Amino acid sequence: MQPKQEEDLCEGRLLVSPSLLGLYWRNLISAPLAFVMVLALNLFTPLGFFDEVSEILVAKGAWKLLVVVLSLIIAAVGILQYLVQRPLAEATRDLHTKNPTERGIMEASQRRLLNLPFILGLLNLVSVPFLPALTLGYLYYFMELPSRPALFIFSRVIIVAMVSSTLSFFLVEEFSRRNLIGWFFPRGKLSTVAGTLRMSVRLRIRILYIGGTIIPMIISLSTLLLISGSLVDTKVSLAEFGQEIILFTALLYGIFIVVALRLNSQVEKSIVDPIQDMLGVMGKVRHGNFSKQIRVVSNDEVGILADAGNEMIHGLSERELIRDTFGKYVSPEVRDEILAGRIPLNGKRMEATMLFCDLRNFTPFVEGNDAEEVIMSMRAYFTAMQKAIGKYGGLVLQYVGDEIEAVFGVPLPYRDHPDKAVLAALEMRTSLEELNKLRERDGKSIFRHGVGIHTGEVLAGNVGSDDRLSYSLIGNTVNLASRIQGLTKEFQCDILISEETQKKLSNLFLLERHAPHFIKGYSKPITLHEVMSLS
Repeated sequence: MQPKQEEDLCEGRLLVSPSLLGLYWRNLISAPLAFVMVLALNLFTPLGFFDEVSEILVAKGAWKLLVVVLSLIIAAVGILQYLVQRPLAEATRDLHTKNPTERGIMEASQRRLLNLPFILGLLNLVSVPFLPALTLGYLYYFMELPSRPALFIFSRVIIVAMVSSTLSFFLVEEFSRRNLIGWFFPRGKLSTVAGTLRMSVRLRIRILYIGGTIIPMIISLSTLLLISGSLVDTKVSLAEFGQEIILFTALLYGIFIVVALRLNSQVEKSIVDPIQDMLGVMGKVRHGNFSKQIRVVSNDEVGILADAGNEMIHGLSERELIRDTFGKYVSPEVRDEILAGRIPLNGKRMEATMLFCDLRNFTPFVEGNDAEEVIMSMRAYFTAMQKAIGKYGGLVLQYVGDEIEAVFGVPLPYRDHPDKAVLAALEMRTSLEELNKLRERDGKSIFRHGVGIHTGEVLAGNVGSDDRLSYSLIGNTVNLASRIQGLTKEFQCDILISEETQKKLSNLFLLERHAPHFIKGYSKPITLHEVMSLS
């Protein structure tokens, strides 16, 4: 996959175009830094031991050879590093030119990028002692360099190699995380790349411990061991020897305190920074923002945790999308009750107020207009009616043709549902008048509808098959509300309510009582009230 050059997908911030130059100087500077550290220690080695070694090297002209060897080491490491980083260079060149990178090249560069700190660290560990060892062998056999100075120099070379490889690993890794990982892994998943090495958090801490404690201890013990043979012939007093030991030890631990602090900072950043990024993104997720992703910069436990966090965010985002989409097919109230598992399969008996609304002369309207015009008109009408119903806490259960079925007081019960239903019907009357003004302005026919309202007990629950359920209300209350809506044609009005609803109303409304009326399917007449307006 080609990473986005304009934007970091994890944090949404602009990235500087990737460059590999930082890798070179961070790796190549490791050996000179380690050499300077060890040189400083050599100058303060007790009993002037290094002075003796320097005199021998100067006398035999071997110091020139050592300088050449050091230069060759840096050059050889640079050449090897160039060869190691070749896959990265090819992919980076494509990024600069915005050309799509071949899948094979991208996979190879991703694998090489993750292994690069290990490769360069090992390269320093092996190459730094190799040429000096050959050089010392040459000096020992052909220039009669004494064994003790040769052993002294080689022990220092080993220390240089250990320090150099440690510095190289952490410096290169830090640069890669900050400047390259986002380009080559815009969506994380570093731990899924095959053929890569992985340093656990535990091992990282152990290396920090070794770099800050064990290496200076080795230097201290090896130095004392090498100079112990010179104690017999020395003319230095015990007081002077003690002062030299103290000065050497102070310098040694001073240098490695600085090194340890640097390594500690690197290890701390490698653990704490990703965790802080996770916390920041999770804080946004907690407030419903799923647009951010955690920046994954490693393939260790922290990186795996970050990938898991991104998968969780993606899952929550999809769930929210499904939830929102689900809410367009059923009401948000029913949706939330279903998702929460609070709607029993066998239904629940509740008191509610049912509202049915039906358009008048809908069949001629359909026959006289194109299908597209019918759909657009119905959508505008249903939208206006749904807003009026929802304004007073009503729930639209379904649209059947040109009919709306709505309920108040279910699934979330409240006591004044009859008042809310009548208020919603009056709001629907006003909304229809406003919609008709727009239709008249556009030269379209106006709409008329009838609304029937009845209050009583309903059975609310999921009905349907085992594989496909639908939230519905069942009972005589539903049937009677639908029949009352049909009577609005006979009574030439737009809102009729039953006496059961009227008895539960407050004194908010101006009503007109009609004589008892027989309804099909019911043996006794019912009394209906026409809703005129608010009182």
